[in-house]
Parts: sequence; C-alpha cells; structure tokens
Amino acid sequence: MVQRTADASQTAQIIIWFLFVVGVFSVGAGLGTKYALTRKLAWDDGLMILALALSLGQCISISLATSQGLGKPLDTLSSDSISGFLKAEYASIPLQILTFALVKWSIAIFIEHLSPDAIHQRIDLGIRLVVGLWLVSGILTSLFQCAVPAPWDYLDGARCIDRRAWWTYIAVLNIITEVGIIVLYLLIIWKLQISRSKKAIVLSIFLTRIFVIAAAAAQLAVFYDAFPDPDVTQGMWLSVLLNQVVICVSIVTACLPYLKPFMESLQSGIVRVENIPGSEEELSRDRTGASAYYLSDFSNSAACSRPSNRSINTSSNG
Repeated sequence: MVQRTADASQTAQIIIWFLFVVGVFSVGAGLGTKYALTRKLAWDDGLMILALALSLGQCISISLATSQGLGKPLDTLSSDSISGFLKAEYASIPLQILTFALVKWSIAIFIEHLSPDAIHQRIDLGIRLVVGLWLVSGILTSLFQCAVPAPWDYLDGARCIDRRAWWTYIAVLNIITEVGIIVLYLLIIWKLQISRSKKAIVLSIFLTRIFVIAAAAAQLAVFYDAFPDPDVTQGMWLSVLLNQVVICVSIVTACLPYLKPFMESLQSGIVRVENIPGSEEELSRDRTGASAYYLSDFSNSAACSRPSNRSINTSSNG
C-alpha cells in the first residue's frame, strides 16, 4: 500500500514539472514569434512572463508539498512532514491565484489592442476589475484561512474558514471570468470581415480557452469529492495535480494566438490594432465615423519586422 502511494507521489512530481516545461515552451514560442514579426514586446507580454515566473514558484511549492507527503497516507507521515506539507500548500495558493490573474490581465490587454470599440473596451475593463477584486479577496482569505499563529494548519477545521465554500468561490469566479473572455472574443471576431475559413481558424484558436473552463470544472468536481476525506495528503493529491493542469492550460491557450502556424493562416498576420496619429487606421476611423479594428498583414520576407500598408478593416457596425 505504501509503495503504491509512493509511486503516486513520484508520478505527481513528474507531471508537475512536465506541465511547467510545457508552459515555458509555450510562452517562449509565442513571444518569440511575436517578437520576430513585430520586433517589440508589450505590457501583455511582460505580464505573461511574470505569470510564468510565479507559476515556477507555485510549482516549487507543490513539489515541496509532494516531497513532504502529498499522495501518501496521512497516518504514515511524521508531524514534521505533515507541517511541511501544509506550509508548502499554503505558500502555493496565493501564487496560483496571482498566476491566473496575470494571465487574464495579459489577455485583457491583448483584447484592448484588438478592438477600440467602446462597448468592447468597457467589457474588457469590467473583466479586469472583476479579476482584480477576485485576486485581492482570494489572496487575503488564503493568507488568513485559519487563525494565527499557524494559518496554514487547516487540519483543525474549527479554527478555519469554510475551505470548501472558499475554494468554490475561487474556482467559480475563475470560470466566470474565462466565460467573459470567451464571449468578448466572440463579439470581436464575429464582426471581422474576413473569409469564413479564416474566421473559423481565428475562432478555433481563441475558443481554446474553453479547455481552461473544463479543467477548472474538473478540478472543482474532484475537490468536492475528496474534501470530506480526513486523509488530506492522500485524498487531495489529484485535486492539487489538476490545479497544475489548469495553470498549464491557461498559459498555453493564452499564447496560442502568437504561434507561427496561426499567424501564417492569416497571411502571416497578427491580430492587433495600431492607434498611431495619422495612421491608416485613424484615417479609416475618421472616414467611417465609427470605431474600427483590423487584421494587419505582415509579409513573409525579412520585412516582416514591420506591418505593411495593407490592412483588413472591419467597422464596429459590422
């Protein structure tokens, strides 16, 4: 029995770091492709890099929790191991929530550059504010989930908040904000005046955020199933592992719009808007009398470091 659970613990270590490496390659590929095309990085890219750095800290915390007994029966662990597990898990939660928030903010900035439409901008700002409130409330409650001087020790439930209700709040708000991001993507892409095949490609990339929702919902379901188990180290290991899956999927799907195959499907174009005084975009808005957004084309040659003068213009009036 001990060998079987030890194997589960070792497997968890492998999966944790495999998922992090996948995230590293995704961010590297996405930002590398964007820089090759535009010769610059922006605030959303900085937030994504910071999110990856925080996810590294979160992975280290979970890895320490695993080394201290995550995946093993509680009654086989020493008091020091149990304390180490609780502290490591406690340290991982704020990092996890902050990673989620930074990824969402990065996407929100990307969307802000994607469409200057007033309605889209207000929805985008609303998503940012909701994420900010969710971040602050989630981190504060995680830091003070149990009474001091040991706020990490939730084994004595009488001195702690209702952790099941708290995590439900964290997971459900995570899902709701993802739904908001997907809806905003749909509103923007639906008005693009491009061929149906290209629109389908764009939608297929942006709708991959659905996998974040699916992973978060699966994690919450497993958490609910495992929560009544008093053997927290053995009972909660799958729930903890699924949190790593949610982080990985969130980072990977946020980087997909910048990957080279997607850009080449749009004639090596990157979805963006340039608000430069006197630019073709601004002149187009002046002519149409309404906000507009664009797919700016880039050539496949060495000149791809700067956008060409051609752009695909779509009025916000559809």
